[in-house]
This record gives sequence, C-alpha cells and structure tokens, in this order.
Amino acid sequence: MEALNKAYAGKGISFYWVLSREPHPGFYGFTQTDSLEMRKEYVRLADAELSLQMPWIIDDMENTMQKTYGRRPNSEFIISPDGTLLESTEWADPDKLKEWLEKNIGPSGIPEEEWTRLSEADQTARAIGNNDEVPMTEVPRQALHDLEAKRLDASGSLPFSFEAGTLPPNITTDGQSRLYFTITPNENVSFDKTQTITVDFMEVKGIKFIKDSLKSGKRRSRKAEDADVYPHTLGVLWSIEGGAAQMAFKAKVTATAKVGEAEPQVFTAEYQVLGAIPEAAVITDQIAEDKLPSADEAALLQTKGTGAEDVPMEVEARIVPDSSNALQGTIFLYLKVEKATGHHWNNLSAPPYVTLKPVSGVVLEKTTLNGAQHDGEGDTLDRVLAVRYNLQPGVKGFAFEATPNAWICHDDEGWCRLFAKTYRVTGKSE
Repeated sequence: MEALNKAYAGKGISFYWVLSREPHPGFYGFTQTDSLEMRKEYVRLADAELSLQMPWIIDDMENTMQKTYGRRPNSEFIISPDGTLLESTEWADPDKLKEWLEKNIGPSGIPEEEWTRLSEADQTARAIGNNDEVPMTEVPRQALHDLEAKRLDASGSLPFSFEAGTLPPNITTDGQSRLYFTITPNENVSFDKTQTITVDFMEVKGIKFIKDSLKSGKRRSRKAEDADVYPHTLGVLWSIEGGAAQMAFKAKVTATAKVGEAEPQVFTAEYQVLGAIPEAAVITDQIAEDKLPSADEAALLQTKGTGAEDVPMEVEARIVPDSSNALQGTIFLYLKVEKATGHHWNNLSAPPYVTLKPVSGVVLEKTTLNGAQHDGEGDTLDRVLAVRYNLQPGVKGFAFEATPNAWICHDDEGWCRLFAKTYRVTGKSE
C-alpha cells in the first residue's frame, strides 16, 4: 500500500490507513479503545513499529465509518470525492488495488520485478530493516517461559527495564528455539530514534546462540518530534549444548535514552540471565491423519461461534459412539485455518490448544486438548483433536463449549497473532 501511495502521489489519489474499533481486543495488551486519545496512541505506535508513511483516519467512537462502509477488520475501500463507494474488498489485496488503479487512473510506474519483490517480501521485515527487532504483533508472549534477569551493577538507576523469555527447545526443523529480550522505557523516558539498542552476550552456558550480539531497529515516524516511548523486543535463535537442563549467560544492554527534558544519554547495564530450559511440549490429543474416522463413522455436530469477532479459522465437530455403549465415545474437533484468504498456522510458536466446558448432558474426559508441534512454514493442514465423552442417561441432547487458541499468520500483511474464540457444540442423544 505504501508503494502505491508513493506511485500515485500528485495524481489526485489519496491513501489512508483507517483505525476503528479493535476487531480482536486483548492481543499483547491492545485492549478495546475507549477514547480518541487512546486510538491516537495506537496510531503513533503503529507508525513507530512499522515505519508507516501514509496518513491515518481515526474513526469516531461510534465507529461511523466502519458501520457505513463495512465491518471486516482488514477491508479496503475506494471512495470518490463525493463519498460514493466505487470498489471494496473484505480483505485488502494490493494486487487487485494496483490493477484497479492502473485500469481507472493510469499506470503506476512500478516495474513488474519491483512489484513482485515487494509482494513477496515480508512487510514487517522491510519496516524494521536489517536488525534483530521483532514487531510487537509477532512476539508469542503467551507461549514464553520467563527467565530471571538480575542486574549485576546496581549503582545508579536505569531509565528502562529488561526482561527475557524463551520458547521451548527444538521448535525449528534444525533443533533450534527462540529467545526474546524486551527493553521498556520508564515513564517520562524516550529512546533516541537515531541510535540502536544493543544486547551483547557473554559467558554463555547450557545453550548456544547463533550470534553474540543483537541490535534493535531505529524507529521512524513522519513527525520528527514524535518520541520513541515504546518497548523494543529483540529475538535470537539458540540450541541446547550437551543436553543441559539450565541456561545461564550475561547480557550487556546499551541504550541511548532521554529522561524528561534532559539531553539524551548512553546507559549501559549488565544482567545475569538464568533459567531452566523448558521441556518440549508433550502432545497427546492430536489425531494422525491415518487414524481419523471416516465420514460414515462420524456424525456431524452443530457448531456455532459465540461473540461478534471474526477469526481466520473454523471449527467442525464430529462424534463417534462406542459400538458397545451408545452413551460413550469420542468427539473429534477439526480446527481449520482460512487458507483461502492467505492465512496459515504459525509453527514456530506454541501449538494450538482447545479448552472445553460442558454445558449440559455430557461429561468430558478432559478440560484441555493440546495440539502437536508441526515443522515447516505456510502450513494449512487441519488440526484434529479428540476427547472421550460420557452422555448422561435419559437426556435428549447435550452441549459443551470449545475455545480453540491458535497462532495464525498472514505473510502478505506481515503478522502472526494468537486467536481465540468460543464455539458452542450441540448434539442429540440416541
């Protein structure tokens, strides 16, 4: 979108990002906005995090624009100066937008090979540049295991805090994992946007990093006076050394920060980082493809999502009674990612899991079902989890709630997020 904005500058076309109500409130602390000031702060963070150059339209608190043009969370609209809706799509598609503009306005002037490069490149990676920073929306916080980070030299106060967390081992096909460091400015503190934050590793034991030093990205924004008051998270791959159960290392953090109205100053601190190496997730509830019941064996249950939020996955439920007891059997939950709209599972984060809550007429063997860890990128295969059940005698129907939690990515838009939605599953007793 930013490339098209630049290409059609001066041709009577204006491009805008639009912020309305949060479609999935709760991700990484992004709660539902309750004021225009809160929405303005989200816009400032988006500009800093993704280096966006297009201006913004902030919807009013009644969400008038969203109600007028469409409620999808990633819609795209072409509107004439008099307010007429000329074209729209439920999910933004830069290729289709470029095609429409070239047909109705004129050539974009973007060479085909350059457009292909922009289309295939990771949007967020381009924004943060050649560094180790991980965008806030891609940090798998719910899956991280906290590590202890103790400051070694406590003389003098620091204008920032430092936290470390890791994913379990062996999450990649070559046996590596990821560790994340977050440097957060204190209140009334801003980072110098012209300088990078660095983290250097020393005296590493139990694990091996793929590099000895990390550096952050430089936040950019349209206004020079906009302060960088946001956390920076840096990520690094690691592997276990010699079957160790613990990790230990020193991390030296260097950051240039401004406290209040004082001049920017370089601050350095060393931390001892300690922690147990987490156990790889043990999965018992996912069913292999060759073990799935046939369509004749499994009866389809009614599944209906609760709440108005949209999630890029669907849930299908099927039931297979035991041949010896009609009140007992197995329920299969099929988690399906919306691959037609460009989504796929995030295999570098925690596997999907489902929480269960009986409502009436049924007793379930478990309250949580865990999915399996998969390798590779762009995976869209169904995840099928199973649970044993017992129906209560004499009831005509049964119901339970299933809430899948799954990390899903959209590469074209440059994000990975944890989605969760509750579905009510109902069936009839024989």
